[in-house]
Amino acid sequence: MATNNNSFHVKGKEEVQFDRKNVVVACDVVNGKITYVDVSSQLMGVLFAGDEILNVNGEAVGNLISATPNIKTTADFIRAISAKLPGKVSIEFMRDDHCLVSEKVLTPRRPNTQMVELTLTYRGGAATGIIIHRMAFDPKTVTIAMVQSASNACHYVKDGDILVKVNDIYVLDRDAARKLFYASVNNTKTVRLTLERSTTTDPLGPAPPPPDGVPTTAIPGGVKKTGSSMMLPPPKPPQGKANKQFDVLLPPDVLEIMKANKDFYKKMCKNPPCIIKTANPAPPIPATLPSDPAPEVRIPYIQSPKPLKMTPKRVGS
Repeated sequence: MATNNNSFHVKGKEEVQFDRKNVVVACDVVNGKITYVDVSSQLMGVLFAGDEILNVNGEAVGNLISATPNIKTTADFIRAISAKLPGKVSIEFMRDDHCLVSEKVLTPRRPNTQMVELTLTYRGGAATGIIIHRMAFDPKTVTIAMVQSASNACHYVKDGDILVKVNDIYVLDRDAARKLFYASVNNTKTVRLTLERSTTTDPLGPAPPPPDGVPTTAIPGGVKKTGSSMMLPPPKPPQGKANKQFDVLLPPDVLEIMKANKDFYKKMCKNPPCIIKTANPAPPIPATLPSDPAPEVRIPYIQSPKPLKMTPKRVGS
């Protein structure tokens, strides 16, 4: 998708290949704009609500493009798409995006990875469309958890990317990274992110430590720094009263209840029985078998003038 760095209105073009005539469009178009895209639509992920349709299956005429006329309603849009099916459908649109992105490729810091520096400029503050989180087994590694699919940023920021820096500050804590990120967007409407991603199908491991002497965020609580590496402290032993007969630490009140009722199976149960016995039980009723069925009645038929032939056996019967 081509972007116009001078405006938040982004002009794009998508080409979709359809191998059959019947296509589930499932898009609502009002006055030339997409107002709704259903999850069943085969254009899901290609078009988004708010896109203005400029051209469907346009043909080049010299230096001009003859746009498909009068695409104002859903019926017009479906008719324009179905005109060349099966085959390739070309759709040009204008998207009102709230985020502009410029990309700079950096030198990777480890094999099978790539580093990029993105400058994101937002039209407004607060809503960034990017959610960051910490790596499960390494809390000092901050990763991209999710990117809003309808934004221009989703073409540059990917799920699983490692967030290395925010505005030249190395991030070692998720909460600190969030504060830097949102403060920059709210104050200046611009933020610069340095991302690292894998160039293979293998996910990235923990991020290497930043160089010595560079500005970093605070180390998350409980993480100790030893030399140029960081490690988590060993888990603390369970505190409080524990029963060595059990594998896990139970609350004291539960242990007291278990101790008071440890001989429950030796005591006579005082609860009423589930099966109630009556004084005069009903006599057993012998089982009865159904009577023999009536003899078969032969159905009369008219003899065919042709001789009957034996039906041949089926193969494998």
